[in-house]
Amino acid sequence: MTEESSELRRLIDRQEILDCVHRYARALDRHDDEMLRSVFHDDAIDNHGPWSGGREDFVRWANHECHNGLAAHSHHITTHNCEIEGDVARAESYVLFLHRHGDGERVLVGSGRYVDRLERRGGEWRIALRRVVMDSRFVADGSSFGSGGGYLTGAQDRTDPSYE
Repeated sequence: MTEESSELRRLIDRQEILDCVHRYARALDRHDDEMLRSVFHDDAIDNHGPWSGGREDFVRWANHECHNGLAAHSHHITTHNCEIEGDVARAESYVLFLHRHGDGERVLVGSGRYVDRLERRGGEWRIALRRVVMDSRFVADGSSFGSGGGYLTGAQDRTDPSYE
């Protein structure tokens, strides 16, 4: 493999890994179980602080038990660092999240990092191990400002405008 083709492979791998991390955030925010499964290998482990387990249990917990009681939530991936060695990658992706409670009075705001080991299996990068590192969290006033103002409203399922 030439140096140029090796560099191109590295860039493609890096983008596929970032796409996987972004797909994770979208799958959570849209409660899309199928998409969330596609982020993890079958035997993956997710460690979300007090919750730790395999892919199927994580999908059930994250998209149903954890987020169903929220009026809205969003996960934002920011800084992304990635080191690739063959078919294994180590990534650190910074996340900002907002969880608006159904009572409308409070919003949980947090920041942290997803520290992942990803593996390329069958030509596809997926998470094999995820550890969530919390850096800060606080409660914010959840009162709304202004009216809808003609904006589209998001939904936590496939009725969301992004699926059109």
